[in-house]
Amino acid sequence: FHLLLFAELPCSFPGSPAHSTVVFSNVNLTHGTVASYSCERGFELLGPARRVCDKGTWMPEGIPFCVLNVAAGKAPMQISTEASGAPQKAIDGSTSAFFTPETCSLTKAERSPWWYVNLLEPYMVQLVRLDFGKSCCGNKPATVVVRVGNNRPDLGTNPICNRFTGLLEEGQPLFLPCNPPMPGAFVSVHLETNIPNQLSICEAFVYTDQALPIERCPSFRDQPPGALASYNGKCYIFYNRQPLNFLDSLSFCRSRGGTLISESNPALQGFISWELWRRHRSDVTSQYWMGAVRDADDRNNWKWVNGEEVTVSFWNHPEGDEDCARFDGSKGWLWSDTNCNTMLNFICQHQPKTCGRPEQPPNSTMIALNGFEVGAQIKYACDSNHLLVGPSTRTCLDTGFYNEFPPVCKYIECGLPASIPHGSYDLINGTVGYLSLVKYSCHEGYEIIGRALLTCDFDERWNGPPPRCEIVECDTLPGNYYNTIISAPNGTYYGSRVEISCPNGYRLEGPRILSCLATGQWSSALPRCIKLEPTTVAPPPSPSTTVTTTTTTTTQKPKTIPTTTTKRPYKISTTTSTTTTSTTSTPNSGGPQHPDLTNEADSDEEVTYVVPGTVREEFPPRRTIRPPVLIPKKPISTPTTHSPTIIYSTSTSKSSSVYIPTRSRTPYIPSTLETTTTTRNTQNILLNAHPQDNEIADSVNIRHNQVPNVNIPYSVENSDRKETKEAKLNLGAIVALGAFGGFVFLAAVITTIVILVRR
Repeated sequence: FHLLLFAELPCSFPGSPAHSTVVFSNVNLTHGTVASYSCERGFELLGPARRVCDKGTWMPEGIPFCVLNVAAGKAPMQISTEASGAPQKAIDGSTSAFFTPETCSLTKAERSPWWYVNLLEPYMVQLVRLDFGKSCCGNKPATVVVRVGNNRPDLGTNPICNRFTGLLEEGQPLFLPCNPPMPGAFVSVHLETNIPNQLSICEAFVYTDQALPIERCPSFRDQPPGALASYNGKCYIFYNRQPLNFLDSLSFCRSRGGTLISESNPALQGFISWELWRRHRSDVTSQYWMGAVRDADDRNNWKWVNGEEVTVSFWNHPEGDEDCARFDGSKGWLWSDTNCNTMLNFICQHQPKTCGRPEQPPNSTMIALNGFEVGAQIKYACDSNHLLVGPSTRTCLDTGFYNEFPPVCKYIECGLPASIPHGSYDLINGTVGYLSLVKYSCHEGYEIIGRALLTCDFDERWNGPPPRCEIVECDTLPGNYYNTIISAPNGTYYGSRVEISCPNGYRLEGPRILSCLATGQWSSALPRCIKLEPTTVAPPPSPSTTVTTTTTTTTQKPKTIPTTTTKRPYKISTTTSTTTTSTTSTPNSGGPQHPDLTNEADSDEEVTYVVPGTVREEFPPRRTIRPPVLIPKKPISTPTTHSPTIIYSTSTSKSSSVYIPTRSRTPYIPSTLETTTTTRNTQNILLNAHPQDNEIADSVNIRHNQVPNVNIPYSVENSDRKETKEAKLNLGAIVALGAFGGFVFLAAVITTIVILVRR
């Protein structure tokens, strides 16, 4: 399948030279398409006229050229002339497969013979073709050097276009390209041999594609044959069969879109002189009007018919008194003043109408909306993966040439982009050529640092370094947010988990675990730690009864008595008479009863109290337990055992509702008590070593599901409490002391024995 696909790979545009037309056998340029080239009128095709698309490549390689021979009819010269071998015979347009004195030039035997042609104006010479006449050098190799430049050719100082060393065979053409094309008005041929030899050239061709062919010049039916010539982007028509006076000649040229010659410079003067000499070799009396007239205000000055002053002149005798000027054949085609009514030949100067079809480089598209006329613009665009080197727009000037050299579409390839850790890339265009795009992306949980989109640039490199993928990091959590304790052992990167906890006495409001997501956000908002508030417990349900009890008690200042619970002691109201009314309703009779502690400041005595339902623990969780057992305080003088009383609720008056359980136990009371005054809201904290924390007398232990032994005293850490302890014998210390003494005694005995033995 891949071989078949490769075999059917289409071709891109093969390129076409200037002044040419290319026709395809298949407009889709598929495999096997034939491209046929042809040149515009006046140009010669050099190179293959037919190319075939073969597996995406045009064969044979190389684009042909449509060139113009600018040496024909120009001014040649050679070192010497043998017999009738004049130098003009090398550029007369006739060629031969063998030497003939009528068509070939020939020099005398010289050590370094040369021949050259004056092109009359500089051209960009691309190729020189030489058809040699006589064989040279006795069938021995010889060296031919072609030079192009603007200096005197006989000096051999112009730059070398090309050099050939080998056999020079009679009638065989020799092609010597100039790479790159070289500018110059003189093209010379030098034969380098060790012994004197003759140089014979049957025809010399100097090719360029930057010349104005006479075919682009305006032509008229009444113009003489061979009257057209071009020079420096202008067309010249030599009218020699219909003499007119000066004004009529000027009107005639203007009526056809031209004018009489209205400029002058040495190169142009040389071109006009050569063309007139070539046309009138046998008639030296010919005269031609030129577009110069004497200035009416200053008769010492001359002006062109376009109003500009004549600054460069070639007068034969400037002291005449006539008002018009002519090219005088009798004076070597220099200038002479003439009466304006004289009937003379004339030369019309015209601008070309078109620039012709320009070059189109391979792998390109050319857009010519207005054709190739003067003033039209040509736009270029390259195929994908190609860089346009040169101007993208060219304009046809009134000289018949484009204002810029043709561009080139250069293939650019950047290669595969670099891979990045924790990421990947995607070739958006599927290619790595010029202007191709690559887009980087990171794996989940990573963010891209740098430019994600890169372009293949003209230097065959991606226009920037590849980015990198760094793991996503969530925002740093605050150090103290609503009393939370934050544990982040793995940091705050993607996938890490943070645990939130609260200190004792606080509860967590929100999720306990937060996760860092791929978006850089935490999975939820940060929770808060809310301080615990005292809670109340509803009274146990009982039958609807009303009990009124009147109790008269006499109390003293309360004393702190060790109890069997970890709760705060109740606050005992000091009243002489207490009336307690307890009303218990059925479950549907009403809501729970809550203690009212708003009047606790009315008590004159400092007492302690326990808030029902509040448990203080060293560690969570928090639990609600039954109301604690209160051990009433008694005077030391009359120790009497009372049944425990449970405080259930407190009214707003100085009386209390007391719940008396049906089952009573006699609590354990230490033998030695000390009367103390406790501080409001103080708390007795159990040691961590307490064997049974949170156990309440006469209730079931919530944690162990056991009934605590309330008859065993618990060790309670209380700085206000003083207890007497009995002295005990420390047997361990006695044994250790005895062992140490024995060791000392044994060491002394051994030392004494050693001293005695040594003596």
